[in-house]
Formats: sequence, C-alpha cells, structure tokens
Amino acid sequence: MVDLTSFIMGIVLVLGTLGVGVVVMMYIQINRLKRKCSQLEQVEGHIFNDINRRSEELHRRIDDEIRRTDDLFTDSNRFVNRHIDEVYKVMDSRLDKLVTKLNPVTKDLLKD
Repeated sequence: MVDLTSFIMGIVLVLGTLGVGVVVMMYIQINRLKRKCSQLEQVEGHIFNDINRRSEELHRRIDDEIRRTDDLFTDSNRFVNRHIDEVYKVMDSRLDKLVTKLNPVTKDLLKD
C-alpha cells in the first residue's frame, strides 16, 4: 500500500511540476505576445499617422495644382481677349481706311 501511495504521490508530483512548468511557459509566451501586440499597435499608429500626413500633403498639392491651373486659365483668357480686342481694332481701322478710300469712288459713281 505504501508503494502504491508513493507511486501515486510521485505521479502527482511530476504532473504538478509539469503543470507549473506549462503555466510558467504560457505566462512567458503571453507576456511576449502582449509586448508584440503593443509594438504592433505602435506601428499601426505610426502608419495611420503617416497615411493621414501623406493624404493631407496630397490634398494640399492637388489644391495648389487646381489653383495654379485656374490662374493659368485666367491669364490665358486675359491674353486671348486682349489680342482679340487688338485684332478687332486693327480690323476696324482697316475697314475705316477702306471705307474712306471707297467713299470718293462711290461719290464719283453717284455723280455720273
């Protein structure tokens, strides 16, 4: 009976020691995983901040390009309108000269 009790106590002691060892190993692994999770959360936060910063920069650049394009369009319109006005002035002066040249001829034709 003593042998059986010693055998059972030995098995319980071995299983208890193994159980404690497993618990300690699990505790160590859980702590490692917690540290990795916190590191990953920090990396995620950095990535999120970087994405937000780049998005803001991109929107700012897009707005700047839109503003620059609008300015170019406005300047081009002014340039074209100014030159169209100049062309109209030249055409008007040429037509006036033509009319003055034709007026004596038409007066002569009307007299005859």
